[in-house]
Amino acid sequence: MEERMFKLLRELVEFESVSGNEGSLTVFLAERLKSQGFMVSLQEVTSGRHNLVARKGDPRILYSTHLDTVAPFIPFSDAGEVLRGRGTCDAKGSMAAMLLAGDKLVAEGRDDIGYLFVVGEETTSDGAKKSRELGLEPEYIILGEPTGNKVAAAQKGTLVFRLTVTGKAGHSALPSSGRSALHKMAALIHEWTENDWGVDSLRGETTLNFGRITGGVSANVIAPSCQANGIFRLAESFEKTIRIIMQKIEHDQEIEFDVLSHSEPLDFAEVPGFEKEVVAFGSDAPYLKDIADIVMCGPGSIIYAHSAEEQIRMSDLLEGVDLYYRLARAL
Repeated sequence: MEERMFKLLRELVEFESVSGNEGSLTVFLAERLKSQGFMVSLQEVTSGRHNLVARKGDPRILYSTHLDTVAPFIPFSDAGEVLRGRGTCDAKGSMAAMLLAGDKLVAEGRDDIGYLFVVGEETTSDGAKKSRELGLEPEYIILGEPTGNKVAAAQKGTLVFRLTVTGKAGHSALPSSGRSALHKMAALIHEWTENDWGVDSLRGETTLNFGRITGGVSANVIAPSCQANGIFRLAESFEKTIRIIMQKIEHDQEIEFDVLSHSEPLDFAEVPGFEKEVVAFGSDAPYLKDIADIVMCGPGSIIYAHSAEEQIRMSDLLEGVDLYYRLARAL
């Protein structure tokens, strides 16, 4: 099994499938699954980009994860137990474990499983959104994400936003000649990151990250404008968080708040007998839940996802195969 896993993961990772470039990996998976007797179909999402559905019979259970990775591409490498490269953790490790678990189930005669591999999870989840048009009716979707091989009990929601502050340009030698949007933004960021945004008994606290700030003209000009992009990881509802935000800024005409995207917190299907945890990261689950009950889990740690050190341990991958196999039997 270890040799098969190594070969399969290396093949998957060596396809550069940064969001928007998933096509070659989709073709590879389609050919592999057809050769094993699955009925395979593709759903176009955008030109050259397709979701993949593979069926054995009438699937009660669909294994699902995303075909895309974040940039930049990092080639596959190994140092014994530790395997490195873009996607090893998020989420080609899950994909490899699902495929090998499926091989085992098919060899035992199971004809009620399938796969749903989607594009675009790392950007807009356009693949997962489009997949709702396929008319699939499984009972469960086992969704692959790096959870340390624990079954997710719940997932935080997300609120992606842009905050804009408008000031007034002036000469830096005369502070009273203008109003610095940069200084005001700095104060807002400090206030918001220190604020209590709410706590849920299961999901923990709502957290906030500002990931990008732009603005100003030059060092000797009082900054007339500033923008910051950030994301909340929501333990409580989107609506409650928006209410708090509006209370903070509603009387200030110089501050503009725009919601770029959002998803609500989710509770997942109960599966007795499996270790559980709550995850703070986002996934395709908010869109796939319209198709079936979601059970989210997979090998690897989110600590390494999206990083220059993305990696996964072989022992975790093999444990992931067993986890996906046992889940299919338990469900």
